[in-house]
Amino acid sequence: MANNITKGIPCPRGFLPKQKEVLDAIFKKHKRYVLYSGAYGAGKTLLTTHAIIRYCIKYPGVFVFFGAQTVPLIRNTVIRTFMEEIDLYQKEITKADIPLQITKKWKPSINMFSFYNGSEVFFSGCDDPMKLKSLNLDAFALDEPVDIDEQIFLMLQGRLRANHAPFRFAVMAGNPSGKTNWVYRKFFDKPTKEYYAVHTTTYENKYLPKDYIPSMEDSYDEEYKRRYLYGEWGSFEGQVYKDFYIDKHVKELPKDPSKYSYTIAGYDDGYRNPACFLSIGVDNDNRIYVFDEYYRKQETTDSLVNMALGKDKRYKFNRIYADPSAINYIETGRNRGLHVYGADNDVDAGISKIKAMFNNDMIYIDPSCENTIIEIEGYHYGKDRFNKNLTEKPVKKDDHAPDALRYALTDFNPFKQKRNLGSGSFA
Repeated sequence: MANNITKGIPCPRGFLPKQKEVLDAIFKKHKRYVLYSGAYGAGKTLLTTHAIIRYCIKYPGVFVFFGAQTVPLIRNTVIRTFMEEIDLYQKEITKADIPLQITKKWKPSINMFSFYNGSEVFFSGCDDPMKLKSLNLDAFALDEPVDIDEQIFLMLQGRLRANHAPFRFAVMAGNPSGKTNWVYRKFFDKPTKEYYAVHTTTYENKYLPKDYIPSMEDSYDEEYKRRYLYGEWGSFEGQVYKDFYIDKHVKELPKDPSKYSYTIAGYDDGYRNPACFLSIGVDNDNRIYVFDEYYRKQETTDSLVNMALGKDKRYKFNRIYADPSAINYIETGRNRGLHVYGADNDVDAGISKIKAMFNNDMIYIDPSCENTIIEIEGYHYGKDRFNKNLTEKPVKKDDHAPDALRYALTDFNPFKQKRNLGSGSFA
């Protein structure tokens, strides 16, 4: 049976419990930022569409932005779903013998939809911040927000300032991803009371065809099942280091250099982006242990060299391998007594080495190295310009610790003959 939204206008759909929770978070609890996080078949775009339609019907004159990463995604997914649901609303209105045409005007040239009561929805890709200038919004919606840059979200956040309704909100829905993106940070890692997340899985949608889930279970590997059936964050398509597992490769490690055969360090340069310095121990079985992390932005070269000198005094590095483009850091460090060398920057070879080491359980990370764990897990390959197929190049974002680790292993051959230079293994 159709549910009434407001003033006798019927809603053409029933909702799953998790979908109802999202709508209640918006319309009853008045949460400012609401995320519907789910796997395939969870009705994510459908739900955000209904939240926006409901808001526009209930409050005349509101202005809403509905965005996705690119214009093709907006046209092929968001607008298509929106128009299908508008048609369903109109059919229910006609069936109820209500003399109302819900659509006032659709302007495809600018992707603007106008309701009968003056409410408007502007659809746009989120690839150009200039499109967002001068907007004065009552609400906004984002489809697949993990694919959208955080700066876009911040710009929209600053334009959520209209007053045509009693409350303003943003609703977002999409598949989970790694843990390095702004969506995970805001909704799961460090949420405030304004952020509200609802998680769902494919198994919770009772409306799916009976053969839908079994067909995916037969086709998908464990990585795909974790993301696209169970909706887990931290596992996703394109992950570079698929054999890295927190429960296996993260453990308490000694910081005493005498416990290792020798120690090395890797340094990724940065100022506006964080600089990352990893202190690493090597045992007599060629396993490596990332036991200390320095990760900060807006530090001067002198400050970073002083930091390295302090760690070198404590950990007694055999060598420090630095970002080869960090010429000033390398020269300053050498002048002050550091054994620092420009690292090999062959990205593909370095990644292949680290992949093999994770696969053979030869890398371990101390839990105190939080940024390293997050970035190793989230390090992923980019997609082509159509946002469909994976490329062979990792995304140059949130890669400071992976780069520092890769630099540190410049001269390291993990599969040479076992060594007997001192301590044993901590694995």
